[in-house]
Amino acid sequence: MLQRDAPLMGMPDASVIEQAALWMTTFESGEATAADEAACARWRAADPSHEAAWQIMTATVGQIRGGMAEVSPAVARQALRIGGKHGARRRALKSLAGVGVLAMLGGGWAMSRPGTFDRLAADLATGPGERRTITLPDGTVVTMNTASAIDTAFDASRRSIRLRTGEIEVRTAKDALGRPLLVATRLGEIVPLGTRFVVRDVPAADATGRAEAITVAVTEGAVRIVPAAGGMPVQLPAGEQVSFTATSVGAPEAVDLASRSWLDGMLVARRMPLPEFVAELARYRRGVLRCDPSLATLSVSGAFPLNDTDAALALLEKAVPVQARAITPYWVTVIPR
Repeated sequence: MLQRDAPLMGMPDASVIEQAALWMTTFESGEATAADEAACARWRAADPSHEAAWQIMTATVGQIRGGMAEVSPAVARQALRIGGKHGARRRALKSLAGVGVLAMLGGGWAMSRPGTFDRLAADLATGPGERRTITLPDGTVVTMNTASAIDTAFDASRRSIRLRTGEIEVRTAKDALGRPLLVATRLGEIVPLGTRFVVRDVPAADATGRAEAITVAVTEGAVRIVPAAGGMPVQLPAGEQVSFTATSVGAPEAVDLASRSWLDGMLVARRMPLPEFVAELARYRRGVLRCDPSLATLSVSGAFPLNDTDAALALLEKAVPVQARAITPYWVTVIPR
């Protein structure tokens, strides 16, 4: 185990940095239990890179606290008095981001993983494996999938939901004040026309960056999609789905009901490339879940539970010739059997 002041031999992987940041956030929140402390200790001891990442977090938090002299007292108090509620913690982190302090966390490495900053800074967010349903002030119901983040804004003239990252289902409600509802994304806007629909903005399987397109699937009513860079708006009716970029909307196709299976706590795969399957399952699991590159030609079909990813991996081992090798519960690699 590395000592606190020992030199670091190479930088830990971004996913390890992120896990260390999540542990640190838990302890800073004041919500940590004895079980959390024991689990964190086991995680740190499991691999030298884990301890290295933890030391980065410890040193960085010390720098943040020491640097509060440069921050206004009100912001400093809010940032350091991180409350027990998730919303309070995210508001504190958002305040830190506003003065450039959050960028220091892990030297920026923790933020290199797509979606990490969005989940920390958002009004509402879900963690790995968490799904959450929220009723907004107007009665609109939003169901958030795992690792998703949204902002909401309501004023006298309109209602707005901003999808920062992840996947949501929106069931619109008729507003008593007659305000239009808008769902904003990084690539364009979606205007519901009395409807129920899913929006997905998830990184590609290799997780090297943002997805090239955002997918919208409509099950009731219709939506109008307006690309951000001035592409032609397109109206999408119930029973159809489409992917769009900042400049254009693709050709519509029939809604793939399997893509909505997460609402029922299942991952339904139909000849899905194995790396894509593992990357999708990884979104529901804490720590790191990876696929050996040699398995790139395999595909998988079946229904897998999202509430128990260990059980899903056990089913995967029966479906295809692979095995899940666990270094720790937080670091699992799917390899050939």
